[in-house]
Amino acid sequence: MKAVCQYNKSLWELKKRSGNELPAVLINEIKTLPYKSYKGADKALYNVILADYYESTNQDDKALTLLLEAKKIYKSIDSTAAFMDTNLAIYRVIYYSNTNTTDPINYLRDYVSYIEKTNNKDRKATAYIYLADYYQQDRDANLSRMYYKKALKLCQELKDEQGIYVIYTNISGLYNGLLKQPDSAMYYLNKNLPYLQKHGTIEEKNYYLVNMAASYRIKKNYKKSVEYLLEAFNQKTERAEYGYKQASAEELYRTYKDAQDYKNAFKFQELAYRYSDSMKEQERNIAKNDIESKYRAKEKELENKVLKTEVKVNKLITYATGTVSAALVVIGFLIVKNARRKEKISHQETLIEQQKMEKTLKEHELQIIDTMLEGQERERQRIANDLHDNLGSMLATLKLNFENLRMRKKNTDPTDDVLYERTDELIDEAYHKVRRLAHDKNAGVMSGDGLIPAVKKLAEKISVPGKIEMQFIPYGFNTRLDNTLEINIFRTIQELCTNIIKHSQATEASIQLTHHEDSINIIIEDNGVGFNTATLTNDGMGLGAIEKKIEQLNGTFEIDSTPGKGTTIIIDIPV
Repeated sequence: MKAVCQYNKSLWELKKRSGNELPAVLINEIKTLPYKSYKGADKALYNVILADYYESTNQDDKALTLLLEAKKIYKSIDSTAAFMDTNLAIYRVIYYSNTNTTDPINYLRDYVSYIEKTNNKDRKATAYIYLADYYQQDRDANLSRMYYKKALKLCQELKDEQGIYVIYTNISGLYNGLLKQPDSAMYYLNKNLPYLQKHGTIEEKNYYLVNMAASYRIKKNYKKSVEYLLEAFNQKTERAEYGYKQASAEELYRTYKDAQDYKNAFKFQELAYRYSDSMKEQERNIAKNDIESKYRAKEKELENKVLKTEVKVNKLITYATGTVSAALVVIGFLIVKNARRKEKISHQETLIEQQKMEKTLKEHELQIIDTMLEGQERERQRIANDLHDNLGSMLATLKLNFENLRMRKKNTDPTDDVLYERTDELIDEAYHKVRRLAHDKNAGVMSGDGLIPAVKKLAEKISVPGKIEMQFIPYGFNTRLDNTLEINIFRTIQELCTNIIKHSQATEASIQLTHHEDSINIIIEDNGVGFNTATLTNDGMGLGAIEKKIEQLNGTFEIDSTPGKGTTIIIDIPV
C-alpha cells in the first residue's frame, strides 16, 4: 500500500477543522461541497468528514456506514495511512456508541500495530491513550496503567502539554473508578493545575472540578465534594452546555444522596432530568432537519428525472444482481468470521496456558522472596536477643565484679584510681553500646508500639533543623495491622527515607500514610535533585528490591521523578 494520498485542497482544509466546528456550522459547509464529482481519495475523505458530523450529533450508525465505505475506498487505492486512520475512527464510533455492542478492539489493535512501526510519536501517544482507556473500561488496571505511562513518556518527549493533561485526567479516573484510591487520583489531578491556569478551557476546568469532587466523595468528604460540583455546575460552557449541566447535576444528586441530604438530592435529580430532556429535544431537531433536507433533495431529484420503462427494468436487474452479490458477500463474511472466531479461541487458550505458567513462576519467585525476608527478620531478632541477653548480661556481671574488686583493694595510689575510673567508664560505654545496638536491630514495629509511633519516631530522628524537615501525616489508622505487614511497611519506609538522606539533597520531605477500607496508600515526597527514571537499572538505591517486596504483598509501586524537580513515590498495598 502507498503511504499517503492527495486530496482536494478545500476538502482537506475542512477535514482539519471538522473536529472543532459546531455541528450546525459543519453541516452547512458540507452541503456546499460538490460531492457528486468526487472520486477515489476525495470521495473517501468526504465520507469521513460527513461521518465526523454524524458522530458529533450521536448518529453513530450513519457515521459507521460512511467510515466503512471510506475504508473500502482507501483499500482499493492502496492508501495505508488513510486506511489505518479510518480504522481508528471506526473503533472510536463503535466503542463510544450507546447502541452498538460489538467489541471493536481489533480495529484499534490493527492501528496500533501499524503506528508502532512508524516514527510518529504523536500518533503513537494517541494510540496508547485509546488502548489504556479500553483496558480501563475492561477493568484491567495493570494494562491500562502501562499504556498510560507509555503515552505519558511520548507526550513529555514531545512537550505536548495538552496530551499530558489528558493522560493525568484519565489516570485520575482510573484511580477513582477502578482502584478506589482517591489520594493517588488527586495527586495526578493536581499535577494538571499549572496547565489549567495557563491554557485550560472551561470544559477542561469542568473535568478537573468533577473529578476532584469524585475523589472527595470516595473519601466520604461530601461537603468538599459538593463545593467542587457546584463550581462546575455554575460554569458557563462554550458548547454542549446541556451535557455538562446534566453531568454535574447527576453527580450532585449522587453526592447529596450519599450524604443523606435528600432534599437537595431530589432538587438536582429533577435538574438532571430537565437537562436530559433539553438534550433530547436538540437531537430531535437535528434529526428533523436531516429528514427535511433529504426530502427536499429527493423531491428535486424526482422533478428533474423522467423514469422510463427501460430504466426501471435495468434497475430491477441491477437490484437483483446486487441482492445476490450481497448474499454471497454475507455468506463469505460469515465463513471468514467463523474461521477467525475459532482462531481467536485457540489463541486465547494458548494465552491462558502462558498466563498460568507465568503465574506459577511468579508465585514461586515471591515465595522465595518471602522466605528470604522472614529469614532476615528471624536473624535480626536472634542477633538482637544474643546481644541483649548474652553479651549484655556478661558486661553487667563484669561491671559488678570489677566494682567488688575495686572496693576490696585499699590504699591505692592516685594513678591506680584514675585507671579504675577509666576502666569503669569503658565498661559502661561498652554496655550501653550493646544495648543500643540490640535496640536498633530490633527497632521499629517490633518494639510493640505499632506502625504509626514507629514511623513518627523515624521522621523525628531524620528531621534536622536547618538541613531537612521530615513531615509525617497518618490518616485512618484506628486499629493495628497484622504484625508482619506492619514490619514490611516500616522497613519499606525506612529504606526510602534512607535514600532521601543519602541521595536527594532535599530540605523538605513528607510521608503520607492512609488506611482505606481495603488498601494502604503510601506517598513519600521530597524536593531534592530528582533523577531520570529511565536509569533505574542497577540504581544503587535498592528501589528494585523495594518494588519486589511490594509485589510480594500484591501491591503497586510507582516512581514519579524529574531531574531538578524532586521525587514522588506512590505505593498501594491491599489489606
